[in-house]
Amino acid sequence: MSRINIKNYGFRIINVVGNIVPHSGRRFLLDTLGLGKVLQRASDGRIDRVTLPNGYDLFFNPMLHWNATDPNNHEPEVTALLHRYLETGAVFYDIGANIGLHSLIASKIVGPTGRVLAFEPGEINLRYFRRTLENGAPNISLHEFAIGAADETRVFDLRGGAMSGKLVGSGEKAVDPVSMQVRCIDSLVAEGYPRPDVIKIDIEGGEADALQGAAKTLQTHPVVICEMHDFAPEEVRRAMRALTEAGYRLTRLPDRSPSDHTHSHHIVAVRSDSV
Repeated sequence: MSRINIKNYGFRIINVVGNIVPHSGRRFLLDTLGLGKVLQRASDGRIDRVTLPNGYDLFFNPMLHWNATDPNNHEPEVTALLHRYLETGAVFYDIGANIGLHSLIASKIVGPTGRVLAFEPGEINLRYFRRTLENGAPNISLHEFAIGAADETRVFDLRGGAMSGKLVGSGEKAVDPVSMQVRCIDSLVAEGYPRPDVIKIDIEGGEADALQGAAKTLQTHPVVICEMHDFAPEEVRRAMRALTEAGYRLTRLPDRSPSDHTHSHHIVAVRSDSV
């Protein structure tokens, strides 16, 4: 085994161990003690590849992304919903697409007549997502901006790194801020973006804003798969209210991921009168 492969496996082990540590412990280690930036510098430029069950190659940083490369271990409940609700020719919005795992799964399901629109603002993730798309996935389009309540420019905090960068809310302080373009779903649809059949949202507490900016689109009742982050309880309440007021029935999903998800959970929202 080459020295590069040995290092990559070592980075994978660090990533797995880090995802077993409870959320509060990870934030203390990565943010308070500053280990996040140290690890990012140590793994900068590293690239690894895994072939997904559907045949697509997914490129990733072994230190930062290994936990998000296996659909059997990373949020398998979300993968199951994609297979349940997507069909050939459907349009899928992947909001908070990270390095593209769910986008690639959806790409194969919807086929050449379908569309996958992936929205990801984080440059760390984009670097690897772009590399993946170089290998070919013609029904995926990558949109390098954040999704929120309105079309505007906001502060995006890179502090969370590859898995948890986020838009800064009112009263919050960014540790590693950058200026970020934000678009809302309703504006995109009005401009001619295809109307979604299924939307997945995982944007670290910004889900309520994304839903607020999709109020008109939600009137057509696309299926919504949404991660709710318990560290932002008011945002969870806003998101739940937006969906129920739009005529959705919400179901909380059991967490089947081996990593620590005690501070978040997924819900699936379907039209309240659907079977």
